[in-house]
Amino acid sequence: MTTKTQLTDNQLLERIEECTLDPSDFTHETLLRLTWILINKYGLNEAILKNTEIKQNYYKTALSSDKFNITLTKAYTEILHHFMERSSTNDFEKLLREFPRLKYNFKNLVKTHYGYNILKEHRKEEPKINGKPILFTF
Repeated sequence: MTTKTQLTDNQLLERIEECTLDPSDFTHETLLRLTWILINKYGLNEAILKNTEIKQNYYKTALSSDKFNITLTKAYTEILHHFMERSSTNDFEKLLREFPRLKYNFKNLVKTHYGYNILKEHRKEEPKINGKPILFTF
């Protein structure tokens, strides 16, 4: 069996889109990598939409769960994009080494820059931001 770290970006994206990625491999790091792939492929705004669509489908289909959080998905995309713009690397693993907070302290990044705990917000409820992404000021 191929592990998620052995998958190419296209293979990982395909497995998540098709809901064939083993749920045990659907980790925080995998979510960051998925987001990184989408930002590189589509840019920030389209990545937010694609990330939401792909993850919501995976939660429903592969995990049989309704615990999908739209706001947290937007946060993943915007936070990762912020750090990608400040990095000189185009390599996902190097990005995580350059900014270890992404991997080890993401929850605090979200809390600090959102100003409230989005994990406790209603998971299906979208923030009222006039259709624009929520921007962070790091």
